[in-house]
Amino acid sequence: MNKPEILIDAHAVLAEGPCWDSERRVLYWTDGLGSKIHRYHWDIGRNETMELDQYVGCVVPRKEGGLIAALQHGIYRIDDQLSELELVNDIEREIENNRLNDGKCDSRGRLWFGSMSMTANQEDREFEVTGSFYCLDRDLQVRKQFGGVGISNGIAWNRDESVMYYIDSVTNQVAEFPFDPDIGITGERNTAVEIPKKEGLPDGMTIDEEGMLWVAHFFGGCVTRWDPRTGRQLAKLSLPVTNVTCCAFGGPELDELFITTARIELTPDQLKQEPHAGAVFVARPGVRGAAANFW
Repeated sequence: MNKPEILIDAHAVLAEGPCWDSERRVLYWTDGLGSKIHRYHWDIGRNETMELDQYVGCVVPRKEGGLIAALQHGIYRIDDQLSELELVNDIEREIENNRLNDGKCDSRGRLWFGSMSMTANQEDREFEVTGSFYCLDRDLQVRKQFGGVGISNGIAWNRDESVMYYIDSVTNQVAEFPFDPDIGITGERNTAVEIPKKEGLPDGMTIDEEGMLWVAHFFGGCVTRWDPRTGRQLAKLSLPVTNVTCCAFGGPELDELFITTARIELTPDQLKQEPHAGAVFVARPGVRGAAANFW
C-alpha cells in the first residue's frame, strides 16, 4: 500500500463523489459546496469544470452519455458537454433547508441517494435529522426508502448485490440491508461496522474485489479498510489533511484509489498547516475495486 499522492491540487471547498468512467477513462468528482462538477481526463491529465448556481450532491455517468446528478434543488440530467441542465425530479423542494447528498447506481441503473440538512454544528457534531434515503427508478420516479437521516453518505454493494452497505455519518456506523437487485432493499437494517467517534465521522465509502469496505473519515485524516462480516478494521491509509470525504476505485486497471478531501471546517491556522486540503489524492492500496454502475 503506497502513500497517497496529489492528483489534482484543487483547493476545493468540499471535494466529493469520485466516480470513475471506465469506458471513457475519466474521473468525475464534485466540489459540493463550491457548486462545481469536474471531469478529469486520465490520459492527458486535464480537468474540466462545470460551474453551477446550487450545491452538488453527486453525479453518475449515463449509458447514453452525460450525467445524472443529485443537486441542491433536485435530480437533473446533464449533457455530455457539461453545459446544460434538465430538471427531472424536484424531490424535497418543500424542505427548504435540505439538500441532496451522496449517491450511486446499482447494476440495474437505479440511482440510490440521500439528503441532509444544510444547518449543522460541525464543531460540536450536532446535526438536524431531517434527511431521507431514496431510490430514483429508471422511469425517473422517486421512491422514499426511509427517513430519520442526519447526513446521508457512503453507499456500496457486495459482489452479488445481496447486501447494500450505507452510511449515515451521524450514527458513526456502516449499516447493512438485505438487497435484491431486481427489487431493492428487502429487509431491516443491521450494523456491519462501528466507527469509533475518536476517529472522526464516516463519510464516503467504496468496496474492493475482496468484499472489504473502504471508508473516508471526515475529521479523521484517513481512509480505513474494514471487513463487514466481522466488523474488524484491517488497514488505515493516512492523509496529510484532516477532512477526508470520499474514495472510489478507478484507473485503467481499477487498482487506483481516488480520495477526495475538503477545506471546510478548517481554521486559518489549520489551512496553513494543511496546504493541500481540498485536493484529490490517489493511492495504490494493493487491491482492485469494481467498475462503477451507470444510469
